[in-house]
Amino acid sequence: MSIEILDDSCLLRIFREINDKQTLIICSQVNQRWHSLIFSSLSRPKRFAFLKRRKDGLKIIYDDETGAVADTIQPDFFIKHGRKIKQLRISEMTLDHFKLHVKYLPRLERLHLSSSSTFSDPSAYYDGPKLERLEILEISTASSVRSDPYRGLSLMDRCPYLKSAFHCIIGEDFFVDTQVKNYYLQDLVIENDSGAVNWPTLKKILGKCPNIKHLAIRHSYDTDIEDENIPEMLELLSKVVLIDLRVSPGVTYISADYVDEYCKLNNRSISFYYSEEHEDNIKVDWPQLSDTFSSLCIGYSFMKHCFLKPFCRLPLVMDSTCLLPLLEPDTPHSKTKPDVKEEYLDPDEEGDNFLN
Repeated sequence: MSIEILDDSCLLRIFREINDKQTLIICSQVNQRWHSLIFSSLSRPKRFAFLKRRKDGLKIIYDDETGAVADTIQPDFFIKHGRKIKQLRISEMTLDHFKLHVKYLPRLERLHLSSSSTFSDPSAYYDGPKLERLEILEISTASSVRSDPYRGLSLMDRCPYLKSAFHCIIGEDFFVDTQVKNYYLQDLVIENDSGAVNWPTLKKILGKCPNIKHLAIRHSYDTDIEDENIPEMLELLSKVVLIDLRVSPGVTYISADYVDEYCKLNNRSISFYYSEEHEDNIKVDWPQLSDTFSSLCIGYSFMKHCFLKPFCRLPLVMDSTCLLPLLEPDTPHSKTKPDVKEEYLDPDEEGDNFLN
C-alpha cells in the first residue's frame, strides 16, 4: 500500500506531527504534491473559501474542513455537520451539555469552550466520551455556586493526545484527578482573574503533565508562587524551556539565579520570566509568538497564536492546512520570520461585525 493513496487532509495531519524543521524540508522534496502541501501558504494565500452566516451559528468553511463559531448552537447542528467539524468555538455551553454532542464530532482537533452552570446543576467532572483527535483545548467554566470546583481539567483528561491547553479559571477550587497523566501535553496556560491557583494545587496539575515545554501562569495580581516553589517546579518539568510567571510578587531574582545555575548544572536552556517588567523581554526573546489579535490566523500553531494572548482574544479559527509556523524555530533568540501577511484573513477589514 502506497502513502500516496492518502488524501491531502490525511497527509497534512501526518506532517503536523513532524516537529523538526529539517525533516519537514526533506519531506517537501519527495515530490511536487508534498512540496505544495508543506509550503502551501507561500503560494495560496487565500485559504478560506467563503464565510457563511447561519441562524444556528457561523460556519467558516475552507477546503474540506469546517470550523463553527457561535454563541449558541442548535442541537441538530452537530447531527448535520459534526462529522466535518475540525475546529469548534462556542461561547455558551456547559460541559454537561457538550458531552451529549461529542459523539457527533469524530474529527474535532481544536475546541474553544466557554461554559456557565447558571441554569443547570453541573456534574463534578466531565465523564463524557473521549476526544481522540483533539490537539488544542481552550476552556473557561463558571458556576453560580461559588464552591463549585473548576472542571476543565477533567475534560483535558479525556483528550488522550492533547498537545496544548488554555484554562481560563474563575474561582480557586479545582477538581484534579492525579491518577490521569497528560503525557502528550506540551503547552499549558492557566489564566485566573479572580483568584490564584495555590502551589499545592498547581503542583498536582504539573505532576499530571510531565512533558510540558511551555508554561504560563497568569493572574491579575499574584500567582501565589514563591521562590521556594521554583526548584520543585523544575524537577516536575524536566522538558520545560519557557516559564512565564510575569505577575508573581513572590518570585524574585533569587529564582532567576537559581534557574541559571540549574541550567548550567543540567545542560539545559530555560527562558524564565517572573515580573511584568519582562513583557518586552519575552517578545524580543520569542519573536515567533504573537500577541496581536486576529480572528482568523495562518497556521495551526497554539504557541504562535495563543500562548501570549488572554483568553478573550484567542483566534476564532486557525488555518490548519498551513504548516508555515512549523517551519519557524521554537527556541528563543530567533530573528528569522517568514514574510507572510495575516491581515487579509481578518473579516473586520470588510467593515462587518464578524459574530453578528
